[in-house]
Amino acid sequence: MKKQILITIGREYGSGGHDLAALLSQRLGIRMLDRELIDELWKNDPEMQQLAQQYDERPANRILSRKINEFDNSIPHNVAQRQFDMIRQIADSGESAIFVGRCADYILRDHPRTVNIFIAAGRAERIERLCRLHGIAPGEAESLMDRTDARRAAYYNYYSSGTWGMAETYDLCIDSSVLGIDGTTGFVLEFVERKLGVKP
Repeated sequence: MKKQILITIGREYGSGGHDLAALLSQRLGIRMLDRELIDELWKNDPEMQQLAQQYDERPANRILSRKINEFDNSIPHNVAQRQFDMIRQIADSGESAIFVGRCADYILRDHPRTVNIFIAAGRAERIERLCRLHGIAPGEAESLMDRTDARRAAYYNYYSSGTWGMAETYDLCIDSSVLGIDGTTGFVLEFVERKLGVKP
């Protein structure tokens, strides 16, 4: 029986964290869950799925007026809680998985088969990457980057007892601009192998 592997990926916007998680998924043969969490949770309700995407990774105190289903709470809060529950269920099932964002490192903080990674990169490299990916000007890319990071930090700090991006919160923090996405992926694989005692 294969040993369970749970990897959580926190990431600065534009650092390539999603692409790195996708490569890890391919090389390890385990599924990656980023926005796929929402797709799966609301697969039978396209309208709710679209609404959940809109409020994904947003702190609950931003919007207090709208409700979701029978819950007497805000949409962002309930989108977050449903995802947190699914992360726990997957981990408890014994399945291996890679979780991108969504406070997964905090949700699984006591799980012995978890490796928590944070992907950063230099500002110039992140801006250049966002310009290339989205076809936007550097000023627009920088503004988008800062807004997204601020939102992710607010979300993480709202739902966890940690601070987004602080080294003490993670097992490994790495600058993807040093080795590139492929090189960083290889480094993370080696780290996972050593920490969990598995051979990818």
